[in-house]
Amino acid sequence: MSDRKARLTITVDPRLSAYAEQLVAEGRASSVSAVFNDALSEKARRDRRALDRLREIAAQADPATVSRMMAHIDAQAAALPQR
Repeated sequence: MSDRKARLTITVDPRLSAYAEQLVAEGRASSVSAVFNDALSEKARRDRRALDRLREIAAQADPATVSRMMAHIDAQAAALPQR
């Protein structure tokens, strides 16, 4: 096992990078990497909340309705041209 730290390089839209740098310059963030880390963490939180909500909805779904919807989706998918 290596003792070296892993690094992740992310290519960012220059406008986003400029915005992150502006937040740091205004004292609203400690560093550019902190801005991106906070944004990634917030996205993960929102994704988890959305998945939890979908689970709640799915748990309450009527099986007959779900079956009809799946049949409709399958029929639509079958009508699409093959790649």
